[in-house]
Amino acid sequence: MGDLPSLPKDITLLSYESLDSTNSEALRLIASGDAVEGTVVTAKRQTAGRGRRGAVWESPTGNLYLSLITKVPNPQIAGQLAYVASLAVYDAVIKCAGISAALSCKWPNDLLLNGKKLSGILIEALKEFSVVGIGINLTTVPLVVADRAISLADASLRVDRSEMLSELVYSFCHWVRCWQSNGFEEIRERWLAVAHGIDQPIIVRFPDGTEESGNFQGIDGTGALVLERVDGSTHTIAAAEIFFSD
Repeated sequence: MGDLPSLPKDITLLSYESLDSTNSEALRLIASGDAVEGTVVTAKRQTAGRGRRGAVWESPTGNLYLSLITKVPNPQIAGQLAYVASLAVYDAVIKCAGISAALSCKWPNDLLLNGKKLSGILIEALKEFSVVGIGINLTTVPLVVADRAISLADASLRVDRSEMLSELVYSFCHWVRCWQSNGFEEIRERWLAVAHGIDQPIIVRFPDGTEESGNFQGIDGTGALVLERVDGSTHTIAAAEIFFSD
């Protein structure tokens, strides 16, 4: 497929050799008034890629980096886009790499292969738009997380970058339509079916650095994590990081 991926007709592709960050470029488009819903920004490498909470993310040539610009009518449910995007990545990897048993979705926005991070998602908002940034490790992993990340190449799986981009955008469009038409429940049920670590013990680390332990019971109807405490009570959590013993 080379560098000309097949994409839905309502998608506008902006492709670069190098960017500081595809999310940053998408946000610049929005700020300048040049953003159009359905715009996809991709780059072969990022010089200042970032993850959640501003974490630096190495982005060498060979992997897939893209950001999709979309609109969410109700900003209060924009966080549910993480699950929409997770399912899109999950389906695209299955289609391109032909695997599924070793794949799982980790709350709130990672895709795991053999229990290690294969893909991450970063969602940012500006004006009426949301930017969904996605990185998939096709050939390499960032050195800073080499012990807990994996690439498809590490699993002896070779996937064409343009093919993955195409499948990912088609899948994202599919799941966005499902979400917009049918609400979150269908997304929630599908995500739970492929979620990592249901009923397993976790440590939850909150943005202020405090922690809480319990069992991961999935997500509720809004997308919040459901933690079962030691005393049997439950706690719903909207924002945090979680760590499994495995």
